[in-house]
Amino acid sequence: MYQFFENEVVRNEYSTIPYTWIRSEKRNISICIMLPGLGYTTQRPLFHYATGVCLNNNIDVLHINYNFVKNEQFRKLTNPEQDQWMFDDVKAVVDAVLKESSYEQCLLVSKSIGTVPMAMEWTQRDFLRNTVGIWLTPLIKEDRVYEALLKTDLPSLCVIGDEDHHFIEERLEAFKNNHLVSTVVIPKADHSLEISKDTLASIEAMKEIMEQVEVFIKKNKVG
Repeated sequence: MYQFFENEVVRNEYSTIPYTWIRSEKRNISICIMLPGLGYTTQRPLFHYATGVCLNNNIDVLHINYNFVKNEQFRKLTNPEQDQWMFDDVKAVVDAVLKESSYEQCLLVSKSIGTVPMAMEWTQRDFLRNTVGIWLTPLIKEDRVYEALLKTDLPSLCVIGDEDHHFIEERLEAFKNNHLVSTVVIPKADHSLEISKDTLASIEAMKEIMEQVEVFIKKNKVG
């Protein structure tokens, strides 16, 4: 049985971050931290089904439900300042939730803009331990994200559609030089990993993605 805890962290007067912590009544040693996109929330299909995969594999889940779109202060910032804001928001929630926990492993699942704070953590190692990562539609046009994946020494799964505006074939090919990076390219899929005007094909794509996610999790999960 799993329990759902909903709360929020107030980082400063401009930033309040809601989160949902899904925790087993029996102790799990792994937790998956999920970082959504700007408009793609943790209630959307990729995170909904990824959450199910984690729970089925005895992994607790933490949804970090930040919302930058409606934050006027955030929109006024430069891109580097926005990146740091996102990272600080994520770190504040992770610190609050994990400070009294005894998880032995953290999995990180991010999508779109959520891959930016993930890339920062990948290089800074501020708060995670024994970490593996799943990058959904990573912003590989951004050098920070690309370099984090290219040079990672942590097991990583990268999933992207070849009609995603962030798809760059040369950069995807470069990931093959790192044996820790597994890459899945979904033909005809857009930035939501859906196939335009083809609902059934989108469902099949979702099935393939979740199969790959589960294989990756089972391969890299501790315990």
